[in-house]
Amino acid sequence: MNSHRVVVIGAGLAGCCAALEAAKRDFNVTLIDEHPQAPSSMSLDAPYFYGARLPATLSDAGAVADRVLGANALLLDCLDAGVEVLTNTCVWANLMPGPNLLYTDEKRLGLADGERSWFLPYDDLIIATGARDLVLSFPGWQLPGVLGAQAAGALLTRYQALGGTKAVVLGSGNVGLRLARQLLDAGIEVAAVVEVAASVRGDPALQAGLVAAGVAFHTSSVIDSAIGEQQVRAVRVCALDQQGLPVPGSEECIDCDTVCIAIGVVPNLELAAQSGCKATYDAARGGWVPETDDCGRSSLEHIYVVGEAAGVCDKGVLDSVQHLERARRAAVAIGTPQGAEWKPTTASAAAPLAADAPNEWLRALLAQGGLSVVLCQCEEVTRGEYIALEAPRYLQPSERRRAGPIDASNRASQDFVKRMTRCGMGHCQGRRCRDHAALLLAHANGQPVGSIVPGSFRAPVRPLPLSAIAGPDESEAVSRTWPIWFQPLNEGEMG
Repeated sequence: MNSHRVVVIGAGLAGCCAALEAAKRDFNVTLIDEHPQAPSSMSLDAPYFYGARLPATLSDAGAVADRVLGANALLLDCLDAGVEVLTNTCVWANLMPGPNLLYTDEKRLGLADGERSWFLPYDDLIIATGARDLVLSFPGWQLPGVLGAQAAGALLTRYQALGGTKAVVLGSGNVGLRLARQLLDAGIEVAAVVEVAASVRGDPALQAGLVAAGVAFHTSSVIDSAIGEQQVRAVRVCALDQQGLPVPGSEECIDCDTVCIAIGVVPNLELAAQSGCKATYDAARGGWVPETDDCGRSSLEHIYVVGEAAGVCDKGVLDSVQHLERARRAAVAIGTPQGAEWKPTTASAAAPLAADAPNEWLRALLAQGGLSVVLCQCEEVTRGEYIALEAPRYLQPSERRRAGPIDASNRASQDFVKRMTRCGMGHCQGRRCRDHAALLLAHANGQPVGSIVPGSFRAPVRPLPLSAIAGPDESEAVSRTWPIWFQPLNEGEMG
């Protein structure tokens, strides 16, 4: 094994494939994955929207680790191939020499495992962080039992700890249909699949299997609210007319204890964006995606982005062949100069039907629920307060005055609107509301969502406890004499 260190982030199919290929080429390979996660980390909805109901069985760290690691056969193959595997470890930053980092001349990653934080140098980096849930809000979405499709899938297949016995799935793309099948296979009843479009968006064969299993499909329908007090006990859905508007008097209640939001998924862009990789908006690949070539090379030399982190589409949900091939090519390309001829693959020429699903859902949810629905749970900002740029509620009326008019360009900037309203500044770091907020700004301004300036990503891109980043205690001498730093200076002394 040579000393060239290749670090792969994410132990999904693409990440493990890249790690195995790199190990075959005698690189020094480290594979990092944040699963199995502690409940404290999952409660912050990173990386998925787990919601407020986390089963008590997750507190048994040993049993959880056995389930998660046992569910990933490729991870065991990586260990057999000599790959260093770090689990329950998140990457919170990619630090590279430059104007903002002058004290080191090596590339390094900031890692943390909940108890400590440290740095790991690397030569080449492969980002395979997958995709996360696209969440749109509705009345009752804060109730325990409401969660995203990615989270539900992880709890089902990795953690075997979803909880609940009867689910409603929102969205009929392949993400939703696959999840419904997984729920049934796990012995959980699927009461309904709800879809705003007039027909099911996903794979016909999957749909046929679900219909045969007794799953009801409510097309041209939207969720009105999740009903419950301590947790979800039902949902109310409403029919939509041909213009996508709610039909008065069509409300129907469906008993359930779990609501899975499968409206869409978006690439996990945080680490690539924080690193400085160029990104472009492509609705057919899930929104903002890193610019990469056919080998997964990003705009930054020595950084590759593969798998769903490089883009998602409805077809790719069921067929991972292309993702795996690009992950393999990324490992093969390591050591080959990128050169001036590097060109990213072109954006998709035409977006498939499912690419507009988030906008259709947003329009239906706005028509049914209006602007009073909470957009940001952490800061309790409603949709109306967000698009009106209302100051946070905790400010006194005298403190809520604006210094001047706000131009159109600022109204189309997520960072600017975030600073005005605090939407996205909560402990979840905007994971629940970021994509909804971008869609809402585009809708309010009459612009395509790709023209909205996305919010920036800064380190740490994962929530860290202070204990993990705190420095060592000062020496006894410093502790004994520290008050001298606060003594007034004598005349003539310099501070």
